[in-house]
Amino acid sequence: MARAPRLFIPEVIQTSAMDCGPAALKALLGGFGVPVSYGRLRESCQTDVDGTSIDTLEELAVRLGLDAEQSMLPKDQLLLDETRALPALVVVSLGNGNLHFVVLWKRWGHLVQVMDPAVGRRWVPVDALRDQLFVHAMPVSAEAFREWAGTEEFLAGLRHRLSSLAGAPVSERLISEALGDSTWKSLACLDATARLVRTLVDGGGLQRSETAGFLERLLREVRSALEEGRAEQLVPLSYWTAVGKPDTEQLTLRGAVCVKARGLREERGEDEPPLSPELQAALREAPTRPLRELVGLLRRDGVLTPAVLAAVGVTAAVGGFLEALLLRGVIDAGRYLTTSGQRLAGVVTLLALLGVLLMLELPLALGTLQLGRRLELRLRLAFLDKIPRLGDRYFRSRLVSDMAQRCHGIHQVRTVPTLAVSLLRASAELLVTLAGLLWLAPGSAPWILLAGALPLAIPLLAQRSLLDADRRMRDFDGVLSGFYLDALRGAVALRAHRAGPTLRRAQEEPLHEFVSAARTLLHRGITAETLASFAATGGAVAIVLHALSRGLQPGAVLLLVYWALALVTLGRQIAEGLRQYPAASSLTGRMMEPLLAPDEVDKSVALSGPPRPAEAARGVAFSLRQVDVKAAGHTLLRGIDVSVRPGEHVAIVGASGAGKSSLVGLLLGWHRAASGHVEVDGEPLEGAALWRLRRETAWVEPEVSLWNKPLVDNLSYGADAGEVLPRVGQALHQADLIELLDKLPEGLQTRLGEGGGLLSGGEGQRVRLARALLRPGVRLAIFDEPFRGLERDRRTALLERARRSFEGATLLCIMHDIAETLSFDRVLVIDGGQLVEDGAPRELAAREDSHYRALLEEEAEMRRALSGREGWRRLVLAEGVLTERRGEEG
Repeated sequence: MARAPRLFIPEVIQTSAMDCGPAALKALLGGFGVPVSYGRLRESCQTDVDGTSIDTLEELAVRLGLDAEQSMLPKDQLLLDETRALPALVVVSLGNGNLHFVVLWKRWGHLVQVMDPAVGRRWVPVDALRDQLFVHAMPVSAEAFREWAGTEEFLAGLRHRLSSLAGAPVSERLISEALGDSTWKSLACLDATARLVRTLVDGGGLQRSETAGFLERLLREVRSALEEGRAEQLVPLSYWTAVGKPDTEQLTLRGAVCVKARGLREERGEDEPPLSPELQAALREAPTRPLRELVGLLRRDGVLTPAVLAAVGVTAAVGGFLEALLLRGVIDAGRYLTTSGQRLAGVVTLLALLGVLLMLELPLALGTLQLGRRLELRLRLAFLDKIPRLGDRYFRSRLVSDMAQRCHGIHQVRTVPTLAVSLLRASAELLVTLAGLLWLAPGSAPWILLAGALPLAIPLLAQRSLLDADRRMRDFDGVLSGFYLDALRGAVALRAHRAGPTLRRAQEEPLHEFVSAARTLLHRGITAETLASFAATGGAVAIVLHALSRGLQPGAVLLLVYWALALVTLGRQIAEGLRQYPAASSLTGRMMEPLLAPDEVDKSVALSGPPRPAEAARGVAFSLRQVDVKAAGHTLLRGIDVSVRPGEHVAIVGASGAGKSSLVGLLLGWHRAASGHVEVDGEPLEGAALWRLRRETAWVEPEVSLWNKPLVDNLSYGADAGEVLPRVGQALHQADLIELLDKLPEGLQTRLGEGGGLLSGGEGQRVRLARALLRPGVRLAIFDEPFRGLERDRRTALLERARRSFEGATLLCIMHDIAETLSFDRVLVIDGGQLVEDGAPRELAAREDSHYRALLEEEAEMRRALSGREGWRRLVLAEGVLTERRGEEG
């Protein structure tokens, strides 16, 4: 299915700093006519804090139908026509040192059409773009490099560079000689030497007439230097595509990394695995029609109110037409209304019509305002109903600031009904006015129709351009919101580290692009409105002049001029409304995007879910079979194979970053297995089973939110207050919160501050523990560093109480206090994303070759070193009094 790429690649603007990969991939797919959903593609890329890897983008491009292949080319060959590397998705280096994905679409002479997700489509000079390419270094075998360097992919660019230096005959001879060497050395030396000679020629240090002879002499010297192990002294390292010791089997390959797209694949392979649900949704999801979805929300309240408003608007438009006729009749009223009674009746009739038209304005304005408020209310309720049903991958792949900004901007949707009514009314008035002009001057019908069409045609033709500009501006507005949220959340750290200038510098580029996009939108809107106004004015003048030339009756001239000038006013109103439409469409699209996202699970399951089978054990049983977990192209867990019985208490230990939290994240739904199977109680952990497990899970972790609400509300959060309140006292004792309760000025009704800011770190952890202890029907308890910030004795006591409270439930506890895990039924040791040990802790501690024993000994040694080192003092802060204790273990 060959399909030629488009002349211009579609613009896709990233909505966050970590979205350049999905945005670039969507643009690349769109350039070949493959429509995909940006939101679903972002979730498929597994975007996380560190963005998306190029390996993931290559895999997704192939799975979605592109004939794509990842490659590494010398950066001075990537943009050559001979290498045929474009279109390609490449990695560039930004001025701040960060890496960034862009799409190089086509070369136009000395310019390259680039789709940069940060700024949109642009044309960049070849030399400037070449300097931005990121040069990646990776180890390869000498045999692999020699095999690749002998292919046309590498030789085409090398031949072009040599021909531009020494001519085609010399180029072919040198390449032929290099190919005669079965090792990697000759081709590598020829490539590096040609690059160095090009630098000398471009810098004016070498005449072109001397280039061929100098190139051959230098090549011989470089070849000899390489055999002697001093090649880098003669040719700097940056000039080598591949370099290594003369007798080495491992080389360092350097070049620009890209994913080349040759077109669409003919067909899918029979052995290819099926597409993931996210990829299927990315291909199936139709483009959103946000305004249509808004209409759907309004229809839930019935169509009577919108229909009445539309009828009132059309009536007002017709009334304006009749008003003009009556005012025209006033001029000749003296001729027909001869008595005072007739004149009085005429005045009363005119005033009555004006009064009716005035009375129509009040319900029209009030009804439109009420409709806007009702629409806002519907949208807010829809958000509250939708949020519990969105998948975790949806939230993890989007900036919190961007999502918060969308919710905060819901009130702006009130203006949509006002815009719709004003456009409807202006359009009706325009049609009625055109009908009146045709009735008044039928001989000028072509001019009348042209004058009525131009004010509509010009804004309509400008819609696509205005919509693109508005979306670009709003996307950058979303990016900027991330900086504002970072500044608010990290204000203390910014001041402490004097990092304000760093944040401002990082904000400069997106702020500049936002201002540029806003100016572009304003310029395009004003241009379209001005052209429409000129067209309407010119049309009105043409109508009047043409009608007068056809001998229009003098009595009708005034009415003709009035209606012709009305075309100008109505055209300006319609142009202004159409200029606002892209903003309303873009705004509505951002509001509706979460509502149109697919549910992770059926609504009924999200709200209630199927009941737990009566025969199920109290604790959950789960098994992981050869499970791999990947995020952003990185493997977090590899080959995990473990089963846990109902009611087991299992400790999970390992070095920081080993993958402990990722393991429990599988059960919480934060991660999805890239391969393998996860089962809970004998069924796959997905859909309803995942939601049911969440309702039966107690989770304690330092990042679990505390709200700026009373302590009692924080304790009962997520549970039925009537069921929880009788057990609050017991939970306070178990979590050692009685002392804290005595200090709070309003007891259980004391607000804890934003994010629990009125509590210390240890107090916040104990509140989280008490919340978990109060959770009803717990079958799975997950503790991830649950007692961080607490002293050792208290940690031990709290752990014992928590285990007694969750006796019978399955408990997973991630701890760095290795000695505390000796009392558990079982311990899992995670190292480098792999499960290296699984067994009873005391049995593992008795084995000399055990990882677990090594962790125990390392912890004990560190404790002895800290407690026995001279010069250390132990200061104890208790109830605001600082004292020193000696001879006690820290």
